[in-house]
Amino acid sequence: MNGKDPQWEARINRGPVLIGSGRIISNEGDVVAATGHHIAVFTPQNNSYRQLSAINAPAEVLSLAVGMGNYTPDHIIAGTLDQILTWSAREGAIVPFWSSPPEPEARFVSLALGDVNGDGRLEIVAAAEGAGAFYVYEQPEKPEVGRNLELLTIHLVPGAPEKVTVIERTGALPLIAVALLEEGNWGIVTFTYTEKGFMSGPFLERLPAGLTAMTSGRLTGEPGEDLAWGGDDGRVRIVAVGETLSTVLTTDNLGSTISALAVGRLGTRDVMVAGTPEGHIFIYPVPVFSRSPEQVITLEIPVNDLSFTANGRLVVGSLEGRVLVTWMSSSSSFFLHRVRPGETLWELANRYNTSVEAIIRLNGLNNPDRIYPGELLKIPLP
Repeated sequence: MNGKDPQWEARINRGPVLIGSGRIISNEGDVVAATGHHIAVFTPQNNSYRQLSAINAPAEVLSLAVGMGNYTPDHIIAGTLDQILTWSAREGAIVPFWSSPPEPEARFVSLALGDVNGDGRLEIVAAAEGAGAFYVYEQPEKPEVGRNLELLTIHLVPGAPEKVTVIERTGALPLIAVALLEEGNWGIVTFTYTEKGFMSGPFLERLPAGLTAMTSGRLTGEPGEDLAWGGDDGRVRIVAVGETLSTVLTTDNLGSTISALAVGRLGTRDVMVAGTPEGHIFIYPVPVFSRSPEQVITLEIPVNDLSFTANGRLVVGSLEGRVLVTWMSSSSSFFLHRVRPGETLWELANRYNTSVEAIIRLNGLNNPDRIYPGELLKIPLP
């Protein structure tokens, strides 16, 4: 860590790291990192973090969420092959709390939290790849250790569910959005709770790329939340949610694939961030109106998962066992500029308070006298 690039980093294992953050001990936002059977909990301490607890889960953690603060503090929630497990802080220690009864071979590969039935408490929505369904679990009415989570429903979907998110709506109950794979084709289906159970809502069929990440948030400037999904073509699609699901924006190509997406507050601004295995974080202010990111942060770790802390820090889980928290622009950060007809590197350097040499070096240009309209150039931040 240095003064220009404040960040904190730790290695917890060698495998892909899942990330979550919540008010488990600290109101500023603790960091939870999971890989394999190992879950590490870190709490902020000045401009660093200290490990508060190390949890040895009884099974491999396939998905992770932090929240359900209906009863404070927040819970750590893990999806495994056949169970949903939770932990919570009690008297300064992280202890096992609620769990679901075993569901053999369910494969809970994705988790989301939301008050999907309007009872004033958050529910757990779990995509069960092996069961071809999503499960909705309610919290017990009494916040006691050792109670079972209560099953609200198991709802079959027409394919293998891989990602799930909850979309908040104005004046209506939330939508559950499920990304699924059916006979080699990706789609997104939605469901809403009614007195007769969960009913199907708008959907998207035959997506133009394989879906690799999905999130929701206030992305279009319209009331309520919308949907964003990233694909194996390196692009993010913004989908407006209404009577139909309508793709309103597709970003520029950001890399080989979009490995993670998140919406939250970075510093003092609401943003959408997209991560790639190449180690880039692409930052879009929300509402998202531009195909090109406002800023790109280059990290030295391949991105597997992203989250935000309560105090506006970005948490990154890597593909190779590391967790990183950053709370300012990196010294290696830049943003993208799409070249317009007639522009030169000299004009761009003057406009953005940088140098021609810095632009050439960052982009690896062999012939700086030849840039083309429509070309995307990395512009180093001053």
